This record gives sequence, structure tokens and C-alpha cells, in this order.
Amino acid sequence: MTPRKNFLKGFLIGLSSFILLNILAAALFSDCGLPALFGLGGCSDAISRAGFPFVFFEQGGFAYRSNFNFPIFILDLVIGFGIATMTGFYMSRNKK
Repeated sequence: MTPRKNFLKGFLIGLSSFILLNILAAALFSDCGLPALFGLGGCSDAISRAGFPFVFFEQGGFAYRSNFNFPIFILDLVIGFGIATMTGFYMSRNKK
């Protein structure tokens, strides 16, 4: 395989694992799990949270509040693409 194809494979593996980690974090950090993030949870005062490694979205609670932190969201994206790029470079290096 060419280094370009290996880079793309590594990049997609890194990006998909980062997306899966974000979904897992949303399920674990939210009070009623992943359905609460989409407004389908059965809890009346659940707090929904999203973001890995930093929580950039939070809404709900007994005294309802909604908070979306855009700079933290951009930082999460930069970290995710950085990890995916490093994984791509690791996969594309020549192994002899």
C-alpha cells in the first residue's frame, strides 16, 4: 500500500475513535445516558453533557440552564483532528 492510503486509513481510524469517545462520554456524563442528550430521556430533571476531553455543552437540571462553550468546542475539534493526524502519520511511516 502507498503511504497516502495508509495515512488515510490511520486518519479515519483516529477520527472515528475520537467520535466514539465523544459519544461514550456523552452517555456516561449525562444523568440519564445518551437519550437525555437528544431530549428522549425519562428523567425529569436530568442534566445532559457533551464533549471529550472537555465538556462544551450542558443543559437541563431542576433550574433549567443551557450552556454551549464555543471556544472549548473548537479546542475539542483541534484535539480530535490532531490525534487523527498523528494516527495517520504513524500508519503511513515506512516499516522495513
